[in-house]
Amino acid sequence: MTCLKIKKLVRFVHEQNINWPMSGFQKIRSQTEKDVMVRLLTSIDQKSDFTQRGLAKDLGIALGLMNQYLKRCVVKGWVRGTQISPKRMTYFLTPEGFKEKSHMVKDYLARSMNFFKDARTQCGEAFELCKAQGWSKIALVGDGDLADIAKLVATDSAFKIEVVSAQMNLKKYDALIVTDVVNPQGTYDALKHKVDCGRLLTLNLLHISKVKP
Repeated sequence: MTCLKIKKLVRFVHEQNINWPMSGFQKIRSQTEKDVMVRLLTSIDQKSDFTQRGLAKDLGIALGLMNQYLKRCVVKGWVRGTQISPKRMTYFLTPEGFKEKSHMVKDYLARSMNFFKDARTQCGEAFELCKAQGWSKIALVGDGDLADIAKLVATDSAFKIEVVSAQMNLKKYDALIVTDVVNPQGTYDALKHKVDCGRLLTLNLLHISKVKP
């Protein structure tokens, strides 16, 4: 997952209230927080004199939230800080922090690979359904990594694939596949009132609920 997508996910998870099933929401939130921690520990390892404000901006989160993540790392014994001026701290990783960062990076890479495998399989299944229904003009609703994977899966097929937004006029498409990874539930909820739900396809990995809670 790209840094831009991580930023968007972090901002969305902490600032929005979405209607995913709780298990799906908790899984997304947990994975997003892990991604933030990986980048935080990596930043401390590479540049100990970073500022919390600067790093919070890079991660796309509030300064207060950045402070919470940093305190969590200190409490767990992964990071230590030294006062170098009244308004300046320098941070460094402890031996435990180095070990934890290695575990997190390994987990991050594994989850990234699993995301790609799941996305490729589920996009393939969605396209097979479209083929069986005789649908050829397909809209991918939501730009980003998942849409890129879907386009890759559809390479050399007879489908006419376009990446669109939920705000566009979508009646000309035979089917729509939700590929928005930032707010999949919100995108689905916006689309289900505009198009035939039988032609609105979702992927299990996005944990979209089709029943209003």
